[in-house]
Amino acid sequence: MAADESADPYPRHRFAVDIGTGERLGFAAVRGLSVRVEVAPDEAESGAGDTGDSPWWDFGDWFDQYRESLPTTERRRTQSPNLELRRGVGDDTTLWDWLQDWVAGTVKPRPVHVFLLDGAGRPVRGWRCLAATPVEWTGPELVAERSGVAMEELELAHEGLEAVSDLSAWTEAGEDSA
Repeated sequence: MAADESADPYPRHRFAVDIGTGERLGFAAVRGLSVRVEVAPDEAESGAGDTGDSPWWDFGDWFDQYRESLPTTERRRTQSPNLELRRGVGDDTTLWDWLQDWVAGTVKPRPVHVFLLDGAGRPVRGWRCLAATPVEWTGPELVAERSGVAMEELELAHEGLEAVSDLSAWTEAGEDSA
């Protein structure tokens, strides 16, 4: 570990989101940064030890089934849940406008970046949701007998999640807007 690297984990409350506009937007919560590897049917059903009517000493079919069920270096299919972005309602209508533009067919899917920030506000880890599109906007729950911040949430479907390895371009852009 280099002398300037921190051994402590980063706090989860310092993050920023870019919904494909090049601007950092503040959110109260981001959920859905997850990837699950799908197991191919032939891997899930190895069939080891069950060769049907063949005698127990005939290892030919069993060995072929076993060999085929071993993990390979082939690319696996992955799936990710929808990304959920939650923030306080203010004058900025960016999330609502994106949803309305998507419904009207005037915008295309866009990459959405989520960055974990260090104490100085610089990104230290990043994730990119590919080809994100709005699928649900939820407005604030309005309750007269309770105080609190009015919150809105935008749920995004996307075509996959990947780690962002080069944070330099985003760091420079973020410092200009900070």
